Amino acid sequence: MNCTCLKIHIKKAAVLFISAAVLCAAVSADEPVEFGMQVPAYGADVRFNADPAISPEASQSAVMEAEVFIRTALIASGVSDAELPILIGKVHDVYDLIAAQTAECSTESERAELSLRLLYDTALSSYSETQTRIDTAIVSGVYNCVSSGILFMYIMKRGGIPVAAVETPLHAFCTVQTDGKTTDVETTNPHGFNPGVKKELAAGNTAQKKYVMVPAKNYAKRHTIDDRRIISLVYNNRISVLQKQKKHTDTIGLAVDALKLQNNSDTARTLLFQCVYNSAAAYTEAGNNKAGLALVAEARSLYGNSDIYYDYAVAAVGSMLNAYVKQNDYDASFSALETYRDLIENSKYLSMYENTLANSLNYLIRTQPFADSLAAVKKSQKILTVRNYTNLIMFAYSHQASIIAENGNWLDAAALLDNGFLELPGNRTLTGQRNVYMQNYAAEVHNKAAALYNAGRKDEARSVIEEGLKFAGRSSVLKNDLRRMQAAQ
Repeated sequence: MNCTCLKIHIKKAAVLFISAAVLCAAVSADEPVEFGMQVPAYGADVRFNADPAISPEASQSAVMEAEVFIRTALIASGVSDAELPILIGKVHDVYDLIAAQTAECSTESERAELSLRLLYDTALSSYSETQTRIDTAIVSGVYNCVSSGILFMYIMKRGGIPVAAVETPLHAFCTVQTDGKTTDVETTNPHGFNPGVKKELAAGNTAQKKYVMVPAKNYAKRHTIDDRRIISLVYNNRISVLQKQKKHTDTIGLAVDALKLQNNSDTARTLLFQCVYNSAAAYTEAGNNKAGLALVAEARSLYGNSDIYYDYAVAAVGSMLNAYVKQNDYDASFSALETYRDLIENSKYLSMYENTLANSLNYLIRTQPFADSLAAVKKSQKILTVRNYTNLIMFAYSHQASIIAENGNWLDAAALLDNGFLELPGNRTLTGQRNVYMQNYAAEVHNKAAALYNAGRKDEARSVIEEGLKFAGRSSVLKNDLRRMQAAQ
């Protein structure tokens, strides 16, 4: 050893920081909730009561009498009590005109086909994909497959011709029973009776014959539906329009009406679930998880539960927990979990509780005395997963050792980690951290001995090395220093 010895720089051991995985992407920060509090209210604009104008006769009839049918269709269109008799009168006027001109038809098929053409001459004029309301179709002539289909069905019902609606994933049309056979009717076209058949048009002022043919379509997944369902498609179309306008809470009342009309069918219930889910998600997107969760709780109490409610609740509560974790507000985190526990599937609740507990213990380790935080972790062992428990014990020892080492107390820090090995034998993270501290201790001994040696105090330098080897016997640096000293004598 001589005066050219290099000084060994002290290394800083990396401290492991553990945080249990958060559950969902945070949407917004909510105010803390109190334990045992009532679930907060959602907006007053949400309607959960079905329209009383929907009669039991309608909801319990797969095939409705003509007047019940059109009245219910107008109610589904949103017509008020005051407007209803006026609109029914207009529909009657259309029927009377058509009935007068089809009275001389010799067959039911001729009457049905002519009725469709006359419906366009007297009422319908312009197609719009989303215009499903019957009142609008009668007043303005604008229609889609649902509104035109319902008006045609009413005319058939009044005329005594059996008629049914057909639904596909993206369309609706009709079938009629005429002259002993079933015929498709594409009501969005005045020539849509029996599609695929070439028909001669009226000659008018020219002697040249003209023909028209509406292509026949082999609709996939077509199925006949009852009168309640075709009218409920009015609600569905109106809901679709509202969704595009981001007016999600307005859809719930319409979905409740559709549920009543369809006599609580599974299809209608699914629609209601989706409308509630979308509305709750809109509350969350606007930063109001509590209102969304309250909405779901109310819908569930009134109309039953759904898996998508569980999905929403996990996301919304997870968003709240993420916000509280950022604020280190774990009292609020546990309170939120208890408040909304009934909305969360039990396995998800247990997972969220365990992760919240792990995060709270992590915070405790960083802010409270070592003995207290370590005791808290051990007390929670039965609740924590093996992985989280191991990581928290490791973090507790690692964090406390780093605090001790900040003042250069390398041996004390290493000794604490030795205690950690009693809990976690052979843990790689703690082993690596201890190695750094022992290297730092050896570096300090080396630097002290080098200073003494270079000052000519060789015996003192050797004593320092020998003392250091008592604690860092594996240090190659100190072993090498001792060999060089011995060789220099």
